[in-house]
Amino acid sequence: MDEKKTILVVDDMSQIRNILRFNLKKQGYKVIEANNGEKALEYAVEGTPDLIILDIMMPKMDGYEVIRQLRESDGTKHIPVIFLTAKAQKKDVLKGMEAGCNDYVVKPFKFLDLYRKIEKLIDIYPDRALAAIMITDIVGFSKEMEDNEERTYSKLLVHNEMIRKNIKKNKGEEIKTIGDAFLVRFKSAVDAVKAGMNIQKQFLKYNKNRKAVDQILVRIGIHIGDILIKDNDVFGNGINIASKIEPLAESGGICISADAYNVVKNSIDIKVLSLGRKKLKNIKDPPEIFKILM
Repeated sequence: MDEKKTILVVDDMSQIRNILRFNLKKQGYKVIEANNGEKALEYAVEGTPDLIILDIMMPKMDGYEVIRQLRESDGTKHIPVIFLTAKAQKKDVLKGMEAGCNDYVVKPFKFLDLYRKIEKLIDIYPDRALAAIMITDIVGFSKEMEDNEERTYSKLLVHNEMIRKNIKKNKGEEIKTIGDAFLVRFKSAVDAVKAGMNIQKQFLKYNKNRKAVDQILVRIGIHIGDILIKDNDVFGNGINIASKIEPLAESGGICISADAYNVVKNSIDIKVLSLGRKKLKNIKDPPEIFKILM
């Protein structure tokens, strides 16, 4: 079992937390503790634990509300949750499963029974990695598709070919495309920024002698952060932040987070303009955003 796996224990009773902490640490898990629902959500977002053991009856916010908010957020919706509660009736178990928990354990409990459920759920949890994420899209694509599908589709084919060449050249991994948007993973923020700059330079050259209607204008957002990897897909807070940064870029421009800029500023000769800390929807602590001056 990977010693780096982290379990968030949420219970307002210190005795329960102490028992779980002692036994889970014996099994090699790292343990984070919260004594109410509000703290549980805070720790779930900041620490992205591998599994949550969650009480239902707690002050400030009960377990049902905690799991509802967990499941609504892209960064936490995939975290396995085990309800550990004194609510033992069949209707309570059904309510818990309907709320979104992965398993249900009734107090008083035997740790061995709980441990078996933990091991089973931990095995299905995604791997975690630090990565540079680049998201691109074509400016005004939906409107252009409405106006002239055939012309816009031809432009899309050119766009996709140019993007993919630069991804490959700069050691990126194409995760998926959604319409005109690319989601790309890089092991290095330097490679991600180089790829983004090369893409925009090539589109600038492509557009130079073309009418406005035939030009391809792209926005790019780049962030480096923690991501979750499962079944050749990625998700998590790092993806959420990158997706919120991309729309801040101008047509033909690139915006990057402070996390990415701090990594690349001494490795690439670039000039940037700080846009400050923009308010990003559903991002509790948004990073400072920098516009790359092309």
